[in-house]
Amino acid sequence: MPWKFESPDVSLVVPVYRISGNMEPLLAAFETYIESSMLGFQLIIVDDGSAEAIKNQLFAFAADRDSVTLIRHEVNQGKGGSVADGVAVAIAPMVVFTDSEMSYDMSIIETMHNRFKEDPSAHFLVGSRRHSDSDIKNNYNVPRRLFSWGYNLLAQAVVAIPFTDVQCGIKAFRRDAARLLFSDLVVSRFAFDAEIFLRAKKYNLTFTELPVTYRRMRLSPHPTIPTSISMLADLRRLYGAYRKHRS
Repeated sequence: MPWKFESPDVSLVVPVYRISGNMEPLLAAFETYIESSMLGFQLIIVDDGSAEAIKNQLFAFAADRDSVTLIRHEVNQGKGGSVADGVAVAIAPMVVFTDSEMSYDMSIIETMHNRFKEDPSAHFLVGSRRHSDSDIKNNYNVPRRLFSWGYNLLAQAVVAIPFTDVQCGIKAFRRDAARLLFSDLVVSRFAFDAEIFLRAKKYNLTFTELPVTYRRMRLSPHPTIPTSISMLADLRRLYGAYRKHRS
């Protein structure tokens, strides 16, 4: 289906932060998926302070396509801040964010769109790599999986909601819910996913977890020790900021 910027079905937010590499194959893959989908898309790319070569690739891609919105951060603001900026300019009734590596089978977007049509009361849908029906084709190494498992448990303790995969990189929202959840975030980096669940609890918004097909790409670096410490510090900030909404 041709891209429909005037009245898209889906606003797809893709945050990008790269200091090296080549985005052109991934941009082509996004375009191939969108052109093959029965849904109409607004593609929102948020360049979060990438290297100059990456900036140029993103600019060239967006300049030739009316249905692509490019947001540029001169200074890195974090994934949460990038997604929030993308949500702010989304025009479709359904807003999805996903990772720039395309680690997730994008056909889940059609599944999410159908679920919203079937259940008008649903506010947002989240992928889960730990769902019993998920297909994980190339997982992280053991230390990374252990960190992810431990972080997920800590996030559950902070949020007090029984989700299974706080950091899964594909989530879908009704636009009004997305605007509510992503406005005025306390944290703008990796712990923003946990804040989304806290805000959902604050505003009595409901979510459903869905299985994903996941194939880990090797384009993003593993979390460093400082990054891991920062993630844990952000969880502590969130605990303090939303303490009264946990019960």
